[in-house]
Amino acid sequence: MVLTIPLLKGKWCYPMIENTRQGILDLLVDLVKVPGISATPAEVETGRFIHSRLNELPYFRENPENLLLLPIPGDPFGREVVIALVVSATAAKRTVILTGHYDVVGTADFGPLEDLAFSPLEYTEAIKGTSLVKDAEKDLRSGDYLFGRGVMDMKCGLAAEMALLAEASKVPSNMDVNLLFLAVPDEEVGSAGMRAAVPMLSELQDERGLDFLGAVLTEPGNAGAPGEEGEFIFLGAVGKLMPFFYCVGKGSHVGKYFEGFNASLLAANILLLVEGNPALAESSKGETSPPPACLFIRDIRDGYSVTLPDRAAVFFNLLTLEKTPAEVIPEMKKIAGEAFKRSIDQVRKSASEMDEAFEGSEPEVLTFEEFASRTAAAVGGDAKGRIRELVEAMDPSMDDRQRSLAIVTEMLSWAPPSSPVIITGFLPPYYPHRRNGSENEGDRRMRKVADRVIDTAKNRFGVDMTLREYFAGICDLSYMGFQGSSFDVLCMASNTPGWGSVYRLAMKELMGLHIPVLNLGPSGKDPHKPTERLRLSYSLEIFPELLREAVISMGKV
Repeated sequence: MVLTIPLLKGKWCYPMIENTRQGILDLLVDLVKVPGISATPAEVETGRFIHSRLNELPYFRENPENLLLLPIPGDPFGREVVIALVVSATAAKRTVILTGHYDVVGTADFGPLEDLAFSPLEYTEAIKGTSLVKDAEKDLRSGDYLFGRGVMDMKCGLAAEMALLAEASKVPSNMDVNLLFLAVPDEEVGSAGMRAAVPMLSELQDERGLDFLGAVLTEPGNAGAPGEEGEFIFLGAVGKLMPFFYCVGKGSHVGKYFEGFNASLLAANILLLVEGNPALAESSKGETSPPPACLFIRDIRDGYSVTLPDRAAVFFNLLTLEKTPAEVIPEMKKIAGEAFKRSIDQVRKSASEMDEAFEGSEPEVLTFEEFASRTAAAVGGDAKGRIRELVEAMDPSMDDRQRSLAIVTEMLSWAPPSSPVIITGFLPPYYPHRRNGSENEGDRRMRKVADRVIDTAKNRFGVDMTLREYFAGICDLSYMGFQGSSFDVLCMASNTPGWGSVYRLAMKELMGLHIPVLNLGPSGKDPHKPTERLRLSYSLEIFPELLREAVISMGKV
């Protein structure tokens, strides 16, 4: 592992990080001022800023090998992962991971105040007297909220983690556990940072012999329980699959409609069968995931034409609680078959009523794995090699989903099908769900830690916290281990176009990590909106104490 990256020196001059209300607030404001919008140069600057601030701590000056700034391999934006390890004299190998993402979403929705979006103190003053929704206006008047992009999602969580790390670094034996701080980019898009961190964690685990007791993510609780009031603590995280359906029809001039077969009709019927379907939502431990939602549907062709589209694609966001890729694939094939039947029946009925001839074909549905195998057999040679060459020629900053669909389009040109077909599989990103089943010592320990935090919140601060099994928003806790089989891995990899080239996830290393997870974060509202805001009294006074309690408890229970 490369341990050193040239430091940015002389660019910033800030006070030493202190784990106090004012210290966390000052650090939060400084973090927000480095914009860090995903896939921009400022995202790189944010990681280097965090690294630079931690490098100011005497502990890391004395132990430079414990502060790492590691590039994401092959990243088109040059982004980096920050890793900082404070070793306790009494902890042996017992280690707690504190993690979070440093990227944020864009600010175009801030309108005329966009220039102040990353200046939270000024922005909070500037919105006084502007038109705000009732709840935001009430919070603004209370004086207990700080507004601005990233203040709650999730710069406050990072600031609290860095402050706790700074505290631990002064007297490393006080925590009785090692602290490993992990700050990553790209969570708001595809979690390239955390995916790259998986082999880094695996290597650190092996090189240092670390025993990862658990990982604490500090996403704001509101993001994990949207639309609900109160404070929350989470023992797991929902997963995410992106099922796609690539529809191949038959082109014809619109004037000879019944000689063709519209691929967009296939896509439309798939949409009607999947969109918002409660039967495709999962329930587990008293919690239910949202139903699937279409994120993309369109024909695939260059420019305008009066020819029936013979290519169309549709893909969906599908959240999982327990269901695996191997279980989802048969469901997708069944849906595609039903959509095919409905489409043929619709055109056949129309043809009958208009006294026209229509030669419908038998519905054919293939998984991407089946399609790839058939294509390889038809063309002979090295189909996988041709795909790698195709991907290498693509713009690396091109959207991963578009690159994956482009692979299917290209493969169809190698061996065009003789009749309509639907190809189904998965697109990136992939987030495995994380479930605490209390089936092992680590999960049972984490449940006890959550109980201690809840008791502390109630007895010391008078705060009622709610325990949830799943963080309902997509988050990086998905990559702290894999709760599935090697068959699930094979199913995912073989049915994702460009797996290993367009999209990389170190599944071998991921399966070697068995890290119990917890999300405990600050309090706020409206992430990804211009009214994003942080509740200061809880987030700067109570939350840091609960975070400390969680870390200390992990080494005791």
